[in-house]
Amino acid sequence: MALAGDPAIEYPECNRTATAADLEGAKGAHKAATQFYERADYDRAIQYWKDAYQLDCSAHGVLINIANAYEKKGERAEAVTALETYLARTPDASDAQTIQDKIQNLKNALRPAPSASASASASAPSALPTAPTASAIPNRPKEVPPPQPPYGYYPWAATGVGVVTVAVGGMLTLSGFSDIGAAEDSCPSRKNCEQKVAERGNQGRTHATVGGVLLGLGAAGIAGGLIWELGFNQPWPSKIRLTPVAGPGTAGIGMGGRF
Repeated sequence: MALAGDPAIEYPECNRTATAADLEGAKGAHKAATQFYERADYDRAIQYWKDAYQLDCSAHGVLINIANAYEKKGERAEAVTALETYLARTPDASDAQTIQDKIQNLKNALRPAPSASASASASAPSALPTAPTASAIPNRPKEVPPPQPPYGYYPWAATGVGVVTVAVGGMLTLSGFSDIGAAEDSCPSRKNCEQKVAERGNQGRTHATVGGVLLGLGAAGIAGGLIWELGFNQPWPSKIRLTPVAGPGTAGIGMGGRF
């Protein structure tokens, strides 16, 4: 990219000596350029300083003023041209290094800025691996407690009571029949028997009767407890589904469940 125009055209070489009139004209042009510069009218300031430099081509410091005006306008390439012309014509100037640094800064400013996307990608830090979110972590299945029977251990308690009742009834029945047998052995005719023998026989009949009743109740308790446990004390399905059933000559509702 061309940074500036041709210095030979912008600022042609001058091999003549300025006359007194030229010097006066150069001073007037410089004064006018300074006033325009202070009013931020940089175009007129540049033009008057160029006129002053043409009248007195030995006043190379005017090139620095021209460069400053171009920089104020934002025309950095023209400012570089003016400053490079100054260094070329005053190689031993005391401010040569300062001017060189300024030229370099202006050239750096002329370079195209990186695009916003490239700048963002270059300045952005590398993405760190993100921790898995709660939704990304598989949920552990909740431990569902085993289904509980609706009546607990009551059916088994009823069965146990029935077993005890059967045992008591069996003992009473055996004891009763034993007493009846002993009484009959002592008084086979059951007439004019001794009081003790008669009482033992009557007690035996009572025990046998009570024992028989208890045997019946106990058997009923055992059977009822088992039926209660096996038939009605099972866990109910957690989900019950009703499904209509229809077919040739058939209509109804089907029920299914899942624990």
